[in-house]
Amino acid sequence: MTPAAVPARHTKPLFAGVLVVAGLVQLALFAYSTAPGLAGTSDSRLYLHAAQTLRNTGQLLNPDGTPYRYWPPLYPVLLRCCNSLPGIQLLHGTCLLGSLLLWSWLGQQLLPMRRALVLPTLLAMSTPWLLVSKFVWSESVFVLLFAAYAAMLWQWVRAARGSWWGLATAVGLLLPLQRTLGLFLLAGVGLGLLLSEWRRLSAGQRWKWALHLGLSVTGGVLWQWYALHAGPSRYHPSRGLGQLLNSTADYGFVLGRWLLLLPASGRNLLPDLVWAGVLLVLFGWLWPRRSAARKQDTDSTPPYDVPLATVEAATATRLLPIFNQTAMLRLLWGACVVLVALVAGLTVFAQSAAGIHDAERYASVLFGPVLLLVLAAWPAWAPRWLNVTSVGVVLIFAAVRIGHVAHDLRRVPPLSPASFSQPTPHGKLVRAVGE
Repeated sequence: MTPAAVPARHTKPLFAGVLVVAGLVQLALFAYSTAPGLAGTSDSRLYLHAAQTLRNTGQLLNPDGTPYRYWPPLYPVLLRCCNSLPGIQLLHGTCLLGSLLLWSWLGQQLLPMRRALVLPTLLAMSTPWLLVSKFVWSESVFVLLFAAYAAMLWQWVRAARGSWWGLATAVGLLLPLQRTLGLFLLAGVGLGLLLSEWRRLSAGQRWKWALHLGLSVTGGVLWQWYALHAGPSRYHPSRGLGQLLNSTADYGFVLGRWLLLLPASGRNLLPDLVWAGVLLVLFGWLWPRRSAARKQDTDSTPPYDVPLATVEAATATRLLPIFNQTAMLRLLWGACVVLVALVAGLTVFAQSAAGIHDAERYASVLFGPVLLLVLAAWPAWAPRWLNVTSVGVVLIFAAVRIGHVAHDLRRVPPLSPASFSQPTPHGKLVRAVGE
């Protein structure tokens, strides 16, 4: 999906202008939907209580006095630093804007400029991002962390500098400490590497990658080990293949819903097997292929987008070869595929919620990379009228849906300011107004 042709000399100022407008639109939607205050669920109560007990006792505890262990610890620590619901609102708004800027910047690096121009506007009207930012949930920070990780990973594999390796590893370490799904994203990056560039790396370069991924998952693995031993198991006997098919279909519907104006009731219009097939077909189409797709956009392709074989000879002494855009897109593809596969499978064995609303919440971290992959996979041979029409239709769909969702979120009863003052006695929940 590419807009009409834009002269190369005008693309940078135009991109900056589009980015500014998109950021303002995103912040306006966030301000409108959260003006009454942030909302909460039972998850939010656990987060808030853990933050309160950390502030007052130095321990992360549940309302019943047991150790906090259902989710990783980073989000309650951040809530402790925010110290108020308006502070959390500022945190979520900052995460939204930061995610928009980082994914837009990465799109500028990985896509021909004409396609990259579409990305900021689509990100600004992200329904899943706006949804998770309304509630006291950890997804907003998680979305920002993955955006930062992807950007730093690109800087590392492009420039092969140790400082970027260190930053990418540090942010990678935080991912599973914010959400368990961070382990899935890191596993997906490893899968993308194996399917793409692994055979082309030297032994030393492979060790560098292995060390990066190994250090990144360390914190998350240790926390999961602690959680399994701190109380009763959160896992149960298998619910069977029917549950797996149902969850897979939920994600197939959700990802399709990001691109088309599908109402929630549309999930029941087709059987599970069809929606699961939609998911498989979509990921098959999104697999980044090396081709001449960018020849039509050579006037707006970044100057460092040159064949990998050309740059390897000039950088033989560096730790890593410079990846091209296709290789980086494959890492993002792997992260998306593995997260969806594992989180859908987790509903079979663990106390993990299912359904399209929870699927969209869990998949919110993938909204940026999925849009980027869609723009990269759009056929280069598509005529201009089809490109313009497709962009227009998608933008109209996104605007209609985000407007409807923002209005509905504004009407959700907010958390009481008293819910983040003092920890409630053990056994009592931090309550939300209207719940």
